[in-house]
Amino acid sequence: MTGHSTNGDIALSPGNMTPYDLQPEIEQAVERVRYHTMVSFSRLATNYQMAAYCQSAEIPGTFVECGVWKGGSSGLMAIASLHHGKVPRDLHLFDSFDDLCQPDESVDGERAVQQARDWAGQVGPLTGALAPMHGFYDQLGGPGSVADCEDLIINQIGYPSEHVHIHQGWFQDTLAPARAELGDIAILRLDCDYYHSTKYCLETLFDQVTPGGFVIIDDYGWYEGCRAAVDEVLATRPRPYFLNHADADGRYLIKH
Repeated sequence: MTGHSTNGDIALSPGNMTPYDLQPEIEQAVERVRYHTMVSFSRLATNYQMAAYCQSAEIPGTFVECGVWKGGSSGLMAIASLHHGKVPRDLHLFDSFDDLCQPDESVDGERAVQQARDWAGQVGPLTGALAPMHGFYDQLGGPGSVADCEDLIINQIGYPSEHVHIHQGWFQDTLAPARAELGDIAILRLDCDYYHSTKYCLETLFDQVTPGGFVIIDDYGWYEGCRAAVDEVLATRPRPYFLNHADADGRYLIKH
């Protein structure tokens, strides 16, 4: 989830920005997924370019997203895969398909804590418990569902159902059992919001990202906990990584 947009203003026109490579394709793709995402045009455009590049350059691996809401970003990658690849990629979508869990007020920062209290009526200590904060997504019409994702990606976009794999549950319960199934990863997109979930997903899957593949961190500039988790994990790598801006909130790196 990315709490800095609502789906009424998702597919914002790029306006006066310099046109992106593949911009006509990107605009058409964004229009198709706009009501299934909370992600800015800039981040969607960057994500589309990555997926198209992986297909045309034959970067091996699956497309994996942790935190999918209604499937818009995965849908965007599916469109790019169909347009630029000879063979569709396997898409793996991980989400609880429920309201967001609690932030941990010791690491996640003021914005995360305030949203939990304002949007979900949370009182008392916030410990990062893996339990949904009921009502958190009410302002957006509720959490996403497996059916939302399947309808967009399979029915509307026409992606082959045998290449769409949806894993429902908390990341801490679903990622490890699926690691062998994922194999090499060409794009790992993390929209995990908070410290513990971001760190768990990055530590669990980073080594499976193939050289030349991409890691996208949607909330790096939005939630303090996400930023801290990414910085801590990358600090353990033998060589430093440069985090590229997709926009003020999103970052990505190229695996070396």
